[in-house]
Amino acid sequence: MSLEDRITRLEYREAITELRAEYCYRIDSRDWDGYASLFTEDAHLDFGSIGTFDGRDAVRDFAENIVGEEHPFLAHMVHNPIIDIDGTTATGNWYFEVPCTFTDGSAGWIQGVYDDEYERVDGEWLFAEVVADFNYFAEYDEGWAEIVGDEQS
Repeated sequence: MSLEDRITRLEYREAITELRAEYCYRIDSRDWDGYASLFTEDAHLDFGSIGTFDGRDAVRDFAENIVGEEHPFLAHMVHNPIIDIDGTTATGNWYFEVPCTFTDGSAGWIQGVYDDEYERVDGEWLFAEVVADFNYFAEYDEGWAEIVGDEQS
């Protein structure tokens, strides 16, 4: 691989990392339009039992009408990325942790893994697909030990 190819790969990796960070900041700050702008027009979002959402408009509606309605406060934190770039497409896996509040006023924890697919569109990386695999939703006071312990048995 040439030096130019290696530099391009690093630039792409950094752009994808910033895309994932922007996803977190935009949804946490309730910037629904900005959040939706991070996705391709035909994006697919799969949040397991919460639902699947196809297209940028459906992704925006999910953010505002499900996430926004159920969680008055969110603080997404993502880490441990594994990013594989293949030309103008890429995949990524990220752990996420989200301290949050629920509509009943209680505090909680959400944790899982994002499995992403990205596309480079008009020189910009966007989400083509996001699949969230949740390990737990836990009440703050109760923690997640029993939830995770039950799943590990």
